[in-house]
Amino acid sequence: MTWIKANKTKLYRLIAEHIFLPKMKYTSFIEAPDRSMYCLEWHTARGVHYRACYTFVDNYPRLVIQYKNEKSKAFINHTIAILDVTNLVEKGMMKGIRSEHQLKSTLLNQKLLSTSA
Repeated sequence: MTWIKANKTKLYRLIAEHIFLPKMKYTSFIEAPDRSMYCLEWHTARGVHYRACYTFVDNYPRLVIQYKNEKSKAFINHTIAILDVTNLVEKGMMKGIRSEHQLKSTLLNQKLLSTSA
């Protein structure tokens, strides 16, 4: 079984590859009880609330970035990025890939999914 793992520092660095972040001390780290999702949340001076979540959906690691302004009650927009499996394994943020064959299979499926989208 493949699973994800993260701590605040690793998640911060992963998210920083995709969007601009405030200093780490101004973000909050949230971990789902079953460790299926890890999130960072922060607010800007303009009242925008951001949430970036690292999760494993449909057998692919994903980064979901959402935001809402202070007037809306729900997150109004989101961007989803399918993350590179090799990069996550090297960073120690993905576990459970037991063999090189399984890694190649996951990477092939990821390429097929990204070319069909």
